[in-house]
Amino acid sequence: MPNPVDLVTLGETMATFVSDGQPDRFRVVAAGAESNVAAGLAQLGCRTRWLSRLGNDELGHLVAEMIAGHGVDVVVDWDPVRATGVCVKEVSATGTLMRYYRGHSAARRLDEMDLSDLDEAAWMHLTGVTAALSPQDRELVTELLSKRLGTVRMSFDVNYRPALWPDAATAAEVLVRLARLADVIFIGDNEAQALLGTVSVDDVAGALLRLDGQQLVFKRGAGAVTLVTSEGQVSEPANDVKVVDLVGAGDAFAAGYLAASIWGWPATDRLRLGHFLAARVIAVTADIGPSISAEDLAWIASTFRQPVPQLGGEGRR
Repeated sequence: MPNPVDLVTLGETMATFVSDGQPDRFRVVAAGAESNVAAGLAQLGCRTRWLSRLGNDELGHLVAEMIAGHGVDVVVDWDPVRATGVCVKEVSATGTLMRYYRGHSAARRLDEMDLSDLDEAAWMHLTGVTAALSPQDRELVTELLSKRLGTVRMSFDVNYRPALWPDAATAAEVLVRLARLADVIFIGDNEAQALLGTVSVDDVAGALLRLDGQQLVFKRGAGAVTLVTSEGQVSEPANDVKVVDLVGAGDAFAAGYLAASIWGWPATDRLRLGHFLAARVIAVTADIGPSISAEDLAWIASTFRQPVPQLGGEGRR
């Protein structure tokens, strides 16, 4: 494995064909919850690594190149039999429609990868999407969260995707158990309603927080995000921005929050940086926001009245 990194993550990223409303015209992007988070952190200068299995096909190599192009250290196990997952994203004035073609994708066997060096990272980020892909992937996510890998801090985004589960009850049984193992838990109000039957932040915290020092990040769509810890609650309103496409906003928020955590920023600024990155993604049709320059980062730090972070990544190109 290469040098230690700030954050490592693993999961499926698909070759996504995006239509912006013009007939028969598509552009291809790489889209996946975990790689979105890695790319968002890399744009801020953090050292990130994304691990996955991709089909040894043209789309798989394109996905790997695209993620690496955001400054992420890409580690891929090339599957000679299974194909790279494919998604079609149709963006229109009435919303975004996603169509997935991933039933037999290579990423459904992430357990076949060599993951012996994951403890080289300061943080590991996992999501409920990976847990939903296959029984083998679910066991892997459970094992990683349960082991807690020494000093590695674990974040888990519930990322409930109904299409990947037989029903909400089954998803709740798995995802709630996994969330309770993480240091930082990300969940949206719609997910809380579907899995826990409540959108009360107190009730959600009571259902999920089990360990000393855990953090619950409770997202309310266009509303405020609330951080719950043993020290109390802190809320921060979302930025006012014109919505083009909401897909990827949650991943961007997680990237901002985790980057600020790595830098040691206080709670309010962690939430604000999450909103900042999410707003950049909402304003475009891509799942990853525009690149961030060194000048942009200096402005962010100045606005938040924080020192400019010591940069170790290659995200600003």
